[in-house]
Amino acid sequence: MNRFVIITAAGPDRPGIVAGITRVLYKTGCNIEDTSMTLLRGEFAMMLIVKLPQRLKVQDLEHHFKAVKKSLGLALLMKPLSVKEARRNQKPAGHPFILSVYGSDHPGIVYRVTRLLTSRAINVTDMNTRVIGPVRKPIYVMVLEVEIPEKVRIEGLKTALRTLQKAVKVDMALHPVESAQF
Repeated sequence: MNRFVIITAAGPDRPGIVAGITRVLYKTGCNIEDTSMTLLRGEFAMMLIVKLPQRLKVQDLEHHFKAVKKSLGLALLMKPLSVKEARRNQKPAGHPFILSVYGSDHPGIVYRVTRLLTSRAINVTDMNTRVIGPVRKPIYVMVLEVEIPEKVRIEGLKTALRTLQKAVKVDMALHPVESAQF
């Protein structure tokens, strides 16, 4: 029987965190299936979906992480997943788009944008935000990867986004992933 766990790790950034975590997983025979990692203002955050070998219990894996947690100052959370949970959403539920948002930093930007998306059953699959620019006039930058369901009319969504961008006083751009230019 396949057994999975999602591991969430967070702590002060420093070299060796990924190596420390993956060393424990390698030594215990775990297989890393999916990961997401980022750095937020000097704090490291990582999520992994891991397949456990038959002989390893989640409690035993937690024990193997004790030294790494202590030496790297990490907070670690493990949650068992069923096969169904570990395998869900591997197929996109819609069309992938990138929504970028730029504007003067103020409270409510993320909420108002994501509220609009939710009202149309649009799923946010990834989100990155940063405050950039001078301290006196900070600029808020948000880039979202979203899955837009077939039933959503893109032109209608763009109209709603234009209305929202005026209300929130930001600039927004929505592009299909296929057209991303690098």
